[in-house]
Amino acid sequence: MKPAEKKQIVKPVQKKAEPKLDLPDVKKWGILISLVVFTFILYGNTIMHDYALDDDIITRRNDFVQQGIGGIGHIFSKGFLYGFNRANDQSYRPVTLTSIAVEKQFWGNNPHVHHFFNVFWYAVTAVFLFLTLIKIFRKYNYVVPLLITLLFIAHPVHTEVVANIKSRDEILSFLFCIVALYCSLQFYCFNKSNYFRFLGWIFFFLAILSKETVLMYAIIIPMVFYFFTDFPLKKIISLAIPYALIVVLYMIIRGSILDSITFNEKMEVINNTLMAAKTGSDRLATAIFILGKYIWLLFIPLSLTWDYSYNQIPIVSPSSLEAIAATLVYVGLVLYAFLRLKKKDPVSFGIFYYIITMALVSNLFVKIGSSMGERFLYTSSLGFCIAAGVLIIRLLKIKTDVLRPKLTTLYGVAGVILLAYSVKTIARNSEWKNNFTLFEAGVVVSPNSARAHQSMAVTYTDTANTTMDPVAKSNFYHKAITEYYAALKVMPSYSEALYNLGFNYYSMGNNDSAASAYERCIKVDPRYAPAYQNLGVIYFNRKEYNMAVPLFEAGASVNPNDAESWANIGAAFYNEGRYDSCIYYSQKALAINPGLASARENLSKAQNAMSTSK
Repeated sequence: MKPAEKKQIVKPVQKKAEPKLDLPDVKKWGILISLVVFTFILYGNTIMHDYALDDDIITRRNDFVQQGIGGIGHIFSKGFLYGFNRANDQSYRPVTLTSIAVEKQFWGNNPHVHHFFNVFWYAVTAVFLFLTLIKIFRKYNYVVPLLITLLFIAHPVHTEVVANIKSRDEILSFLFCIVALYCSLQFYCFNKSNYFRFLGWIFFFLAILSKETVLMYAIIIPMVFYFFTDFPLKKIISLAIPYALIVVLYMIIRGSILDSITFNEKMEVINNTLMAAKTGSDRLATAIFILGKYIWLLFIPLSLTWDYSYNQIPIVSPSSLEAIAATLVYVGLVLYAFLRLKKKDPVSFGIFYYIITMALVSNLFVKIGSSMGERFLYTSSLGFCIAAGVLIIRLLKIKTDVLRPKLTTLYGVAGVILLAYSVKTIARNSEWKNNFTLFEAGVVVSPNSARAHQSMAVTYTDTANTTMDPVAKSNFYHKAITEYYAALKVMPSYSEALYNLGFNYYSMGNNDSAASAYERCIKVDPRYAPAYQNLGVIYFNRKEYNMAVPLFEAGASVNPNDAESWANIGAAFYNEGRYDSCIYYSQKALAINPGLASARENLSKAQNAMSTSK
């Protein structure tokens, strides 16, 4: 009889528990504080900077901003530039202006305060970007979102945005988009409280009211859910609908407030080089070439400049190597993105993100007021940082699905990149200290830009006019002349440079050369009213009133609302003894500007002269 066999008890194989990749709160807070400190290390040297470039249009020379909190109602009722130049067209960005108005209310016209808040909001961006990326890459180790955040914060191409007060619109619009995305992820993936859903909608609306170029985030937010969640397409479409409706609401409000949603004036070549293209194919080829330069700056951010206008970027044809190379790069990126679309590859997401957010500033679909600018890369560069961060992790074969991956090699590679970025960023910031430092750097990096040379020349002229030392004054005037002619060599029809050249000569006491420059300005641009006025003043001072009056009249016909033009005509007639004509034109000037002292004085003298003669 066989012994009874022992029955083996088969224990079920237990699956190995997946490691929790959640970042402990203590470590998370440490990272967030470190990001803020890192941001201020990078951009702290901008806080003591002065106003530069176009800062004035949202600060000292914006009437609504100068009213502080009291001007907020006007800010929301008009276009972005109305408080500066009374142009109620093109842009509607009330949130940006409101932030500056609040600072004006409490700290006055203090550029250091505005610069501080630019850095502050950039630091807040770093915090929310990391928190949002943790939610997006929740199946990855925290090193992935941290690397992406560090690449974004340190990237030198952002120096223009953070160091330029005017670019507050870029900072706030992107920040609010990131917060909107954070709230949306929080609601749909983590916390079902409607509080987060409504906050997401509110912050997206605030983002658009800061700068309209982030409208494309209505596509980006649902795209995040496609790539990084298992949500069915139907649910993704349903969550996208409110963001689409917000875009529609914004467009309705914008259309009702602005007189025109485009430029009222013809777009000038000096602002957008593409306007110099002779054919549509050349314009398209040049736009693609510029897009290629953007990619180059993301990879190699060395030659950074404030100005890429005419003719720093020349017009190219479709057969040019530059256009062909740029086309091949973008075709390759799009092909890769589509091929990896079904696999929901984060690199594919980064490419799509970059292309979609660049669409409105690419000059391919809508012509904008600039051919190229580093600020246009600000929001889009996150796509590059996501793709680059993920690729670095992959190339180094770092396991992102474990709690404690080996990071020695990553520390070395990331450290070298971030160190190089940081050195470049901190050094580049110094160029934005004021107009003088910015324009001096600009003519070196952008030697073929007419506007770069013209801006440097104007700064030299302004410096000369405020300098007491006669030798230094003369040196600055002559430096200005050199730069004006450098600008005119690039663009002989540059009316603004010709006008300012005339003003520079006039300031030197060289009236003959000034008159010649004003005449050239009028010849290339018959509607340049200030040139008529200044040329008329030269003849007026020579007592050649028969030459001065027609020039004043020509200027007044171009700009009928210029009270000084009519006052000048009245002054000329007074000196000729034609008191009745003087009274007529002085009254016309005062009807436009009742406080114009010269017109009031001439009117009084003419009336007294007529009463005495009687």
